[in-house]
Order: sequence, then structure tokens, then C-alpha cells
Amino acid sequence: MPNLQPLCDKYDFTPRMLETVRSKMRRMGLIDHVSRFNKAYGYREGWVFSSRFSRALSRLSELSKGFRNRKDALQEKKDRDLFMYV
Repeated sequence: MPNLQPLCDKYDFTPRMLETVRSKMRRMGLIDHVSRFNKAYGYREGWVFSSRFSRALSRLSELSKGFRNRKDALQEKKDRDLFMYV
């Protein structure tokens, strides 16, 4: 989007809030800035999700799948005992 004002009007927040969120996402590595000189993106300028973001999502899904697997009985008993203390 060349202009972010329609988003601000539609969802009722200030342009400064949008800039703050965008800069934080950039620092965390979730989004990357694309230059208008980049042939891979069709010479369009803007923001795209980074490869780091997609890798983090896949790692998170693998981690959640790992929680479904049952561990040995001794480990399960230890986990239950730990939850009793919490």
C-alpha cells in the first residue's frame, strides 16, 4: 500500500501507532523492507514477511506437535508432581 491512511481510518488508530508496530516487527525480524529496485518483488516497494518469520512459525508448530506425544511413565509422574507444587 502506498498510503497507510485508509487503514488508520478504517480501524481507528493513529499513523504513529502503525509506525511503532511496524518498527517493532522490523526489529524482531518478522518483516523486511523491499526496495523498489528489487527485481524479485516486481520492483515494488513495501514490506513483506521475512523468511525468519515463516521458519519461526514452522518451529512453533513442530514444538506443539511434540507436546502431544506421550513420554515415559516416570516423566509423566514427575510432571504431575511439579504441577501440584504450582
